Amino acid sequence: MKHLTLPRMVTRNSLARALTPLLTPTYLLLAACTVLLAGCKAQPAHTAVRMPDQGTEILVGTAAIDSLHAQPFAGWYEPNLAAYEPDPEKIAELEDLLEGIDITLFMGTWCEDSQREVPRFVKILEKAGYPADEVELITMTREKDTPQGYEEGFGIINVPTFIFYRDGEELGRIVEYPIEGLETDMVKILSGAPYRHAYDWD
Repeated sequence: MKHLTLPRMVTRNSLARALTPLLTPTYLLLAACTVLLAGCKAQPAHTAVRMPDQGTEILVGTAAIDSLHAQPFAGWYEPNLAAYEPDPEKIAELEDLLEGIDITLFMGTWCEDSQREVPRFVKILEKAGYPADEVELITMTREKDTPQGYEEGFGIINVPTFIFYRDGEELGRIVEYPIEGLETDMVKILSGAPYRHAYDWD
């Protein structure tokens, strides 16, 4: 049977010499960064680009919610965000119901319904303690598509479309506008109550 050949003896001095290169500040810093990065969830890069559209610009691609604070989007986003006052009773319900929920939002920065409903939606999330930057935001062209095809398989017929998931399973969606109000519709979807969006005619 073949045996591994081991060194006869490792002295304290030889061990110290072997470890010395690993104890430099640069190496230790790199090692610490590696550990930190290994424990972090990788975030997909945002792909949204500004495209000319009827004398202004629109966003197309995946984007951060905070990108709506930039002009020309801030002109409608910030006033609508500041003006909306969510229903406190519904917010109290949503604080628990939003636990463990993932949200995908398709919108058009060119769309009046998106310009109205998305700031309200973000305000609701803020009041309920749900980090708005965790929403997967996909901005679309007027044809309701993206160059990367992010919309494929989602059945997007109108924007905005808010889709709610728990453990990867869709619970429901709000399409273009709420039936009773964003907060009320969200409570119904997340609690499992009967709900049909505006284009669910079957």
